[in-house]
Amino acid sequence: MKTIINIAVAIIILIIQSNQGFAQDSRTRIKGMIEPYNVGISYDKTINLIFPYSIKSVDRGSADILVQKAAGIENVLQVKAAVEDFQPTNLTIITSEGALYSFSLRYQGNPAFLNLKIADLDIPSVPIVQFGHEMEYESQLKEISQRISSKQGFLNKIKDEGNDMAFSLEGIYIKDDQLYFQFSIENNSLIGYDIEQFRLFLRDSKKTKRSANQEVEIEPTYTAGNIQRIDGKSKQTVVAAVKKFTIPDKKHVTVEILEHNGGRRLELKIKNKTILKAKSI
Repeated sequence: MKTIINIAVAIIILIIQSNQGFAQDSRTRIKGMIEPYNVGISYDKTINLIFPYSIKSVDRGSADILVQKAAGIENVLQVKAAVEDFQPTNLTIITSEGALYSFSLRYQGNPAFLNLKIADLDIPSVPIVQFGHEMEYESQLKEISQRISSKQGFLNKIKDEGNDMAFSLEGIYIKDDQLYFQFSIENNSLIGYDIEQFRLFLRDSKKTKRSANQEVEIEPTYTAGNIQRIDGKSKQTVVAAVKKFTIPDKKHVTVEILEHNGGRRLELKIKNKTILKAKSI
């Protein structure tokens, strides 16, 4: 009888230990865990984290870390140490396509890398964050603009040239009440062209002597491509998305680029008949 009791107790103990082991195993094997990516930063050097989409949220684990978006740029985060030899901490970034990126930051006097292109690193980037309609809308605009950027243009008469620069309208596309204007900017000189302004506005076709020239700014909902600088001997495609419109009589759309501290100004004039040639995308 005593032997039977001992066997029963042993079985119960084994069952308990087995359940405990299973519970412990369940806790340690966490599906979907995002491992942080290790990055070394220093006090006197800036690290540039270049994301494939615009940055929507930044959280730093410590005040010993300084972060900021690059001026006028939505997808580049600049990071450096506020103090030397800080305690290791973390950095969390959420981008517009809904991806969460986790970084483990440590002090490194001479960082191995100063510029990290996140899309080319082994970092999980599956969209897991749910945004409102506005965020989803931006991601859609970006995806369509990128597709248009790679298309062959079908318009060839709307162009402005001068001072070894060429600016042309290559195509117009429409999808879901958005017009997409595909532009080409070409710099045939050795001198880089720094863009101070890239503007679209509605303008009167004729100005009478007694009235001022009326201009109405057209704000793009999204712009893809480099509208900061066109390097020497290079060509850039820019796609500007705007809410659909047609042009009233005696008016036209002007697209203008101005050079910073320079005299190379380029301008396109788009009439309503050209808008009506928009293709579906």
